[in-house]
Amino acid sequence: MGEPFWKTVQRSTVAAAIVGVVLLATLPRHGSLASDFVDVFTVAFCFTFLAPYVDRVLVALPDIRTGVGPVVRVAGWFAGGLWCYVMARWLWIRYGRELAELPGLLWGGVFLVVLELVTRRRETTP
Repeated sequence: MGEPFWKTVQRSTVAAAIVGVVLLATLPRHGSLASDFVDVFTVAFCFTFLAPYVDRVLVALPDIRTGVGPVVRVAGWFAGGLWCYVMARWLWIRYGRELAELPGLLWGGVFLVVLELVTRRRETTP
């Protein structure tokens, strides 16, 4: 079934805050510490909040746990990461920041795959 929505929001907020601190240290600064943190937090939140939903859609595919299903799942995570990163980059522009400050689009897919592999819980459903 999945976790309740508010639990997902809370978990995603904590994870995005942690990732945001790392991004704050690596991306160029433009304004105050607080406004720069909001910018990087938003980018991180796009991934941490949407990742469980991307995975839930993939798990709903038939035979995703057998044969080449796990490869399809990782490819789906990559594609979902691209989608999350497109949204994050759109927000980045809306904040008045330059896209050249962010890594290339493909890194969004890589980031979501790594995020899913690191945070993935054991599956309890067959």
